[in-house]
Amino acid sequence: MRAPAHHRRVEAWLRGSGVRWERVRYPRPEAGGEVAAFHFFPAGAARGRVVAAHGACDDALFPLVALYRALVERGFEVFAFDLDGNGWESTTRFSAGAVRSAVSAAVREAVRGRPELPLHLLGHSLGGALVLDTLARGEADAAESAVVVSAPLRVRVTLRTVLGELRGFFRRGTLTQWPYYGAWGAVPAVGPLKRRAFPFRAEVGTADFAYVDAYDALLAGMELARGAEWVRVPVLLVYGERDFLAPGEQAEALARALPRAELVRVPGASHYTVPFTPAAVEYVARWLETRTPGGP
Repeated sequence: MRAPAHHRRVEAWLRGSGVRWERVRYPRPEAGGEVAAFHFFPAGAARGRVVAAHGACDDALFPLVALYRALVERGFEVFAFDLDGNGWESTTRFSAGAVRSAVSAAVREAVRGRPELPLHLLGHSLGGALVLDTLARGEADAAESAVVVSAPLRVRVTLRTVLGELRGFFRRGTLTQWPYYGAWGAVPAVGPLKRRAFPFRAEVGTADFAYVDAYDALLAGMELARGAEWVRVPVLLVYGERDFLAPGEQAEALARALPRAELVRVPGASHYTVPFTPAAVEYVARWLETRTPGGP
């Protein structure tokens, strides 16, 4: 199967950018298959390691490449992996029981056979929720900190949500992603749209948005607002002011529950466009620098 357009575009950019990277595959028997991942390396000695989890129905390369680049330029290794059931090269299947161990499994793979480095976790949307769940259950005790971008406590898709996110496609920040993804490649998968590029492997379907109910049930089982009190590391919460999928009250509930949280609201950004906003990318990269031993 030929790689989807956004993968071909990102890999072409990587080859011309000078960024060192390698493709990784590792077994995930709990999810019935293998995981595909990308490992990015700085030009010199690494100062820290970031394990990154993407959002629902995205993949390891979408939509966080601009943030990966900013982190690599600051001396971080980045290990980005496909969540269970996602990614055109991965063969795993989604289940609510297995996916909760996906982040800890990725951490083990990222550090396997490599020098010890300060560890940070990064998650966008569902990936952010899984990062918090992993920390709350004590499955990533080596982490120095975590960045959680637009993580929802529950998911409801309404016409207002869809229209709000569509408006985000025409914002200036989205245009900055075209060198990585191209115009069509920067469009996210929704329902049946772009399912070849962003497959979702599970018992539920995608055309009727049944997968939204599956993710919502997963989030309900996590009880993040309750479990957050057990997260001991500093957590940066980054949310868009125009996010209708993970609205402000959810962000504020997490900020109150986490013992060591900082909440940043990105003006004008939607759920989809927060990782595309240059100011947010810069803030996250600098925040991780300050949480890394020897950083500024």
